[in-house]
Amino acid sequence: MYKILNLIKNQLFDLISPPFCVNCKKFISQRTPFCIDCLSQVKIVASVKLRVTENYAINVFAVSDYQYPFKSLVLAKQSSNYLASTQLAELIWDMSNIKNIKFDYLTPIPLHWSRYIKRGYNQSEAMALTLSGKSGKPVADILNRTKKTEYQFFLKQQQRLNNLKGAFELKPDIDLNRYTGSHIMLVDDLLTSGATLSTAAKEIIKLKPLAISAVVGCRVT
Repeated sequence: MYKILNLIKNQLFDLISPPFCVNCKKFISQRTPFCIDCLSQVKIVASVKLRVTENYAINVFAVSDYQYPFKSLVLAKQSSNYLASTQLAELIWDMSNIKNIKFDYLTPIPLHWSRYIKRGYNQSEAMALTLSGKSGKPVADILNRTKKTEYQFFLKQQQRLNNLKGAFELKPDIDLNRYTGSHIMLVDDLLTSGATLSTAAKEIIKLKPLAISAVVGCRVT
């Protein structure tokens, strides 16, 4: 009976809000982010090493380069499209290598409170929650964003580093011992120069984890 009611509910939902491709806006038969044609245009990229300090580097996993169609899901945050962030995380789980990585916690890159209010949510947090559901690993909300920064994409490399200086700190009420020896996976939607992830990772290092990795939907190649 439950399955029948759930089927009817899904059919009514599709009738009221038909599924369409986020990229080309074409109506499609299944509730997936992209149509077959757009999905075929995805350029898969390999993981990269990101230097955090002179002696510390982290692996950054990604699905696609920062081009359409994946770019559509990243830019959707500008119109407060929460669903796009969850869809991005679902594609990350299906199409990247993180499902084969043994990690303990997912930590989203935080937004400054003023940007959170404007947008209504944090896209990295939405992604982390979705990935938590897929992996069974908990979300560790252990970072604060203490500085309102300029948008990184429009800045040059040195400007990006200066822009993020002092932007993150560990939350004062966390149990420091809980994360010692663990593998923490940072979550963000986009990797450009790596300044955001490396600045956040410098704070995470203070917890003395066994390893830090990161996952993003797209990276600039």
